[in-house]
Amino acid sequence: MEIAEARGASKCVEKMEKEVAPEKRQYYRTTVLNIISSLCSVASVAFCILLSINAADIKNRVVDLESGNGEHTFLRVPGYSMDDFNSLIEQRVDELLSQRSYENFVKIRTARQASPECNCPP
Repeated sequence: MEIAEARGASKCVEKMEKEVAPEKRQYYRTTVLNIISSLCSVASVAFCILLSINAADIKNRVVDLESGNGEHTFLRVPGYSMDDFNSLIEQRVDELLSQRSYENFVKIRTARQASPECNCPP
């Protein structure tokens, strides 16, 4: 009788363990998903803070440029004077303006030699 009760108890324990195993998996799955979502939330908050700092920095630069105090924003490069820098800027502006002026010209097309049967546009 005791053997039967022991077998019944062991079957009961095995049955309970089988029922608990999926619950444990579900618990671990839920925990992992909660951790992942928490990390994503923290990352998005950090990204928002970074963007707001960058936006504030850009706003301060614009205010300095508009007020005429923007000279301290340029970094001095050793070996280059402001005259060299200005001449480089003028050359680049001239290049860009010359490229832009060619875009507005009308293209001149020459008529091609086609047979009289062709109804194609010239």
